[in-house]
Amino acid sequence: MRRSLLLAFVSTFAVASVALAATGGKEPKEPKATLVEAVSQTNHASSVHYVMQIAVAHVHHPSLKLDVQGARGTGSLFIHVRAFTSLVNDGPADTAGPAQSAFIDGPFLYEGSPNGVPVAGKIHWLRVPLARPDAAHAIAAMHNMSPAPLLRILDEWSNARSHASGGGFHGTVAYDDPIVLTALSGMTGGTEFRHVFFSVKIGRDGYVHSIRVTGSTADRSKSVTVTAHLFGFGRPVRVPPPREGTFIDQKLLSLAA
Repeated sequence: MRRSLLLAFVSTFAVASVALAATGGKEPKEPKATLVEAVSQTNHASSVHYVMQIAVAHVHHPSLKLDVQGARGTGSLFIHVRAFTSLVNDGPADTAGPAQSAFIDGPFLYEGSPNGVPVAGKIHWLRVPLARPDAAHAIAAMHNMSPAPLLRILDEWSNARSHASGGGFHGTVAYDDPIVLTALSGMTGGTEFRHVFFSVKIGRDGYVHSIRVTGSTADRSKSVTVTAHLFGFGRPVRVPPPREGTFIDQKLLSLAA
């Protein structure tokens, strides 16, 4: 548990590529929000729940996928991540890999043990104060596996202030835009993807409900597909903190080293 598996998930993309909702009130008949308005409303929602898949495929090596379930509330963030690999050339079904949960509760970050397997009998969580410098990397990894980077990409579209019939938008964004580069590289371990295309659906409540982003490397040897479905806007995020005796503090772990 000394090394954050969340960080390992993100860095694995780079390794594998080389080696391998409702809201209350009446709703209008048609979504009225522009894309930039919907992105802003979604970012400022008191809470949002989501499911995501981040997939990086390589023409000569196994593909890697991350399935993410998460929720963001005021002062809280929860994610559960499971990795999958699949063989080249449409081989057998995906093979499940490691999984881990993590969440922020008040002043603490809790990192779950890999696959939920207890350590030293009954320890399932490592508790790290958010004020510690070494918590910053894990927090960044959590945000990279949330819809936040995708929303930043949408906000960079040149027509983001336009309206679309039925609330559907699609387009391309400049891969070398610093915001786009940062958003995608954070999700994929630093790989630069070009030909970045997106499609998005805004609900009648004015929130972003679904996002799909695709891209490929300059030589077309790798491709990325990220999908996200957002729901439960304003619904409370309830993640009970671990019981006493089921977590260990980072400070105690450091002293034991």
